[in-house]
Amino acid sequence: MRTGVLRAIISAAKRLFLAQRSFPRDAMVRVKWAMLVVLGAGALAGAGALGMRMTSVKGDSPRQPIAFPHDLHAGKNKIPCMYCHYSADRSVDAGIPPVSTCAGCHIPGGVPMVRADVPAVQQLIAYWNKKLPIPWVRVHKVPDHVHFPHMRHIKAGLQCQKCHGPVQEMKQVKQVETLRMGWCVNCHRARKVRTDCFVCHY
Repeated sequence: MRTGVLRAIISAAKRLFLAQRSFPRDAMVRVKWAMLVVLGAGALAGAGALGMRMTSVKGDSPRQPIAFPHDLHAGKNKIPCMYCHYSADRSVDAGIPPVSTCAGCHIPGGVPMVRADVPAVQQLIAYWNKKLPIPWVRVHKVPDHVHFPHMRHIKAGLQCQKCHGPVQEMKQVKQVETLRMGWCVNCHRARKVRTDCFVCHY
């Protein structure tokens, strides 16, 4: 199918090249500009589609390499968010827990102790023994041209749940808000904080 499309494009280009000799000069200039506009629009549409694929969407709940029940850890056991997401109050990024954080509870001193018979903990032990990081899959992602400094929002008194939802009730984390610009701007307006472009786009 791709070969057929490519042949059609080459054939059209040849016809256009040969036809330009019989076209008046003004008509040929218009044709070339029209082709540039069509190609430019296609490139912009492709870039926009690619950009949307690089962000997360409300309802996203990717499967993780190790099942990590937030409802058990953050809910039942009341482990604070920043115990695992350790840099959220001092960095742009919240921080993804390294294997050593998990091992500190489940494999203290290198000896499996807490729920060592659970398959997910056995997976953790395998990562720990191989000295490999756990390849966690990111759930919440804004486009690359947007900056969301976690530390500023935490210092402003926002709870993690404002953006991430009731994580302490989720067995598997999912995105509960759109994280789109209008949602962020409405939150800023409600709190009477800056809404100019350079707050997030810099």
